[in-house]
Amino acid sequence: MASFSQLTRQLGCLRLSAKPQQSAFQVRTISTTYTPKPAAVPFPAKLPKQFLNQIPVRYHPHAPKKIKVHPPPPSARDACKDPIAAVRESQLAVLDPTGERKALFDYRRSRRSVKVGDIVRVTFKNGDPFSGVCLSIKLQGVDTSCLLRNELTRVGVEMSVKVFSPNVESVEIVQRAEKRKRRARLYYMRQPRHDMRSVENIVSNYLRQKSAVTGQRTSYGKRR
Repeated sequence: MASFSQLTRQLGCLRLSAKPQQSAFQVRTISTTYTPKPAAVPFPAKLPKQFLNQIPVRYHPHAPKKIKVHPPPPSARDACKDPIAAVRESQLAVLDPTGERKALFDYRRSRRSVKVGDIVRVTFKNGDPFSGVCLSIKLQGVDTSCLLRNELTRVGVEMSVKVFSPNVESVEIVQRAEKRKRRARLYYMRQPRHDMRSVENIVSNYLRQKSAVTGQRTSYGKRR
């Protein structure tokens, strides 16, 4: 009796004999010969319209000309390297044409500028003036602001003043700090231990001296 392996060998031989033979045309061949691109042959001068409709558009003798593509315009980035700074300077030129307000709060470069710990009086075009101790100064271009603290009716009040606001008429330094503060933000003065309380007496004395020198009437003093 034939084993199982002998039967599988016979079946494999039958499978090969039953496989159809490929013809010479079906066998893929690789050609190594190079055929150059044929030269372009111009179209005849006169062709019937029925032939012109069958010609592709790119080979059509009456095809439209290519659209001329112009280069992009020069970028504004080449003319202005920092547009944000340019916009900031243009806004400051309108809000502060003389540059006095900018120098008054530029404590990093000017020694005569407002510093933390100074008593500052701000006069508004609409509303009452506000005086207080400067707790912090934020230099942010047009949004430069200072935080003032005072005591009104025994209640601590703070006001953040936008330096370049059109509503701000003037900023005066009433009294400078005796010593240079070691911190850039004096938030510890909110505690009762370090709070200066009301500064209205200091401001009133300053306005009296100012009215005596200039002869102008103020809200705290009269003309002398």
